[in-house]
Amino acid sequence: MTMPGAAILFAAYDPDKFGPGWIAFVLVIALAVATYLLWRSMNKQLRNIDVPTAAELRGEQPEPHDGQPEPPTGEQPPADPDDGSRRPGHLT
Repeated sequence: MTMPGAAILFAAYDPDKFGPGWIAFVLVIALAVATYLLWRSMNKQLRNIDVPTAAELRGEQPEPHDGQPEPPTGEQPPADPDDGSRRPGHLT
C-alpha cells in the first residue's frame, strides 16, 4: 500500500465505531474454558500421586490402621546423601 492510500485509510478510521468484536470475546471465553479444564485435569493427576510418609522414607514400617500388615511394595527408599553412597545420575 502506498503512503497516500494509507493516509486515506487512517483518515477514514474512527476508533469509536470499532471494537474488539465477538471474535475476541469468543476467544477469551475459549481460553477460560481451556484453562479450567487443564486445571481440573492437573488436580486429578496430583491426587493420584502417592507421597511416602517420613517413616517410609526412613525405612520404618508404619503401624497399619486396621491391624493388618500392609504388603511390601517393592520400592526402595531414596539413598541418604550423608552416608557416602551415590545415586545413579546424581551430580554432586
